Amino acid sequence: MATTNPMRTVSTDANLPRTSSLQRRPSLTGPRNSIDNPLVIIAEDGLPRRSSLTGTAAAPEVAPEDADDGFEYSLGITTEEAKGRLEKYGRNELPEKVIPKWYIFLSQLWQPMPIMIWIAAIIELGIQNFLDMGILLMIQFANASIGFYEITKAGDAVAALKKSLKPTATVKRDGKYAVIDAAFVVPGDLVLLGSGSAIPADCRVNEGEIEVDEAALTGESLPVTKFQGSSCKMGSTVVRGEVEGTVEFTGANTFFGKTAALLAGDGSASNFQQLLISIVMVLVVISTLLCFIVFVYLCTLTSFSDALSFTVVLMVASIPIAIEIVTTTTLALGSKELSHDGAIVTRLAAIED
Repeated sequence: MATTNPMRTVSTDANLPRTSSLQRRPSLTGPRNSIDNPLVIIAEDGLPRRSSLTGTAAAPEVAPEDADDGFEYSLGITTEEAKGRLEKYGRNELPEKVIPKWYIFLSQLWQPMPIMIWIAAIIELGIQNFLDMGILLMIQFANASIGFYEITKAGDAVAALKKSLKPTATVKRDGKYAVIDAAFVVPGDLVLLGSGSAIPADCRVNEGEIEVDEAALTGESLPVTKFQGSSCKMGSTVVRGEVEGTVEFTGANTFFGKTAALLAGDGSASNFQQLLISIVMVLVVISTLLCFIVFVYLCTLTSFSDALSFTVVLMVASIPIAIEIVTTTTLALGSKELSHDGAIVTRLAAIED
């Protein structure tokens, strides 16, 4: 008498037999054949493949409360439920630190070299030499304006690139697949992870296996095989296979988001900036020492105001006040050359680093 095999189910989106992951359990009597063996599943093409439910399989990562709350996995969550979770967890995006443009401009006026120009301009104002003070202020704001323009231009190019290359994800809601903006993926969504697609969030593989490129996260050059229950991290790319996964974490709660937050906390200057600051500080110290010696000597030969005016001119001439604008312009030209080769520079100092 024929019996119905409890291990076979029919999917909701296609009349193809599939193995139910909810009914596989290790057998206490041992395997009898490829169907009775709980460690072997029958794929849609009729070929037996080994399941990931082995004794050495790692436990899946703990999901948020909404990732396993009892909805029908074959249909996915509903559109209304997705809207509620989007309000609860927020968009599937990494928080970006937006620096106001006015702050970028003011930062160009408050560096070791600009500070020396401010001091010289105040001295010229004190001795009522308004012409020299005006010239110094013009140089100051010209340097700041050029540096501000080059820095913001690089940032605007990156923003335009991000806007034109919005990532997408194939999710299953209300029993139907749809391609949506990856920013609207929420915990509990069923996503289709196929060859060549980027993983939009931290997901858990429901059935089957895929190979994932995790070089951007771990530096591993070879693809990593992910089985049922394995966790796929946001920022990885599927290189082979196609499976359905359940979203566990999104946005800043993902592994990629937490790593980015740690890196963003390091506000130290780059190697090039540290070298440039060191050079400027050495020049400032040497120039200040020489100007002081000259000032003391001139005070014995002429009036105090004349000696001070000459010392200010000497200080401005001895310090390379245009070093900021020269380095910024040079790096900007380098970034322009790189853009011809398809590379976009987000931070000018990164060219030298």
